[in-house]
Amino acid sequence: MEINKIYNGDILEMFGKTPDNFVDLIVTSPPYNVGIDYSDWDDQKPMDDYFNWCKEWLQEAYRTLKDDGRIAINIPYEVNFQDRGGRVFIISEYWQLMKEVGFNFFGIVDLEEKSSHRIKTTAWGSWMSPSGPYIYNPKECVILAYKNSPKKLEKGTAHWEYDEVDLLGKTKRVYKQEDKDEFMQLVFAQWKYFNDTRSLTKATFAEDIPSNAIKILTYKDDLVLDCFSGSGTSVLSAKKLGRNYIGFEISPEYHKISEKRLRDWDTLQKIEETSQQFFKYE
Repeated sequence: MEINKIYNGDILEMFGKTPDNFVDLIVTSPPYNVGIDYSDWDDQKPMDDYFNWCKEWLQEAYRTLKDDGRIAINIPYEVNFQDRGGRVFIISEYWQLMKEVGFNFFGIVDLEEKSSHRIKTTAWGSWMSPSGPYIYNPKECVILAYKNSPKKLEKGTAHWEYDEVDLLGKTKRVYKQEDKDEFMQLVFAQWKYFNDTRSLTKATFAEDIPSNAIKILTYKDDLVLDCFSGSGTSVLSAKKLGRNYIGFEISPEYHKISEKRLRDWDTLQKIEETSQQFFKYE
């Protein structure tokens, strides 16, 4: 399979063309099954059908990851399944499937949007009364897991650069304070994000989320896969951070959007390089 490319097709078909032990990190946000009107996907399946399908793609994800490969899945805490008569704590269902497939637990990251608090429902229950209020959790999370080895088997170049300083005959790595602060914020497992991609697709993936996962879980030149790439936020993040990438997207419309975002980024980089050369010799 050719890397640094977004493929237009069904996720299981695309995984069928992906080699074993191939990918360093899968970072993705699958359909939540909340009734979004996609033209290429039924987003309101019965609960059993939805989780059977989830297990299928998780098995393929496990197969394609390297032994020290990791996976980061952005999902909500709860989803309303009409055939089960109410809300289901979806994070526990997902993790049970992941354990059955073979994944090992790394951690759960709580997500908090930086912008104003968004409420996606108007179902308040008993309005302004303790009679029967509807308790709603708008937050989402990222489940982090690994395949076999919790540690990377081969070292590479991390996101955070450092200077080597000789102190009393010993070489010590010295990092910038802002880089140390960023690293500590990422391992603290509470990521704040700003979503600037809502105008692109019906279901958006804030760039801060895949970028954080890529920084903390991969080296430069590692291979990152988003098997639900949508408008291409994860693959664009990987490209910006010096990683190789692959994307799978079933929608021809979103596939075109994602390819355009990559082309626009390349154009912007060329403009910046030209400007830097101009001012250098001016």
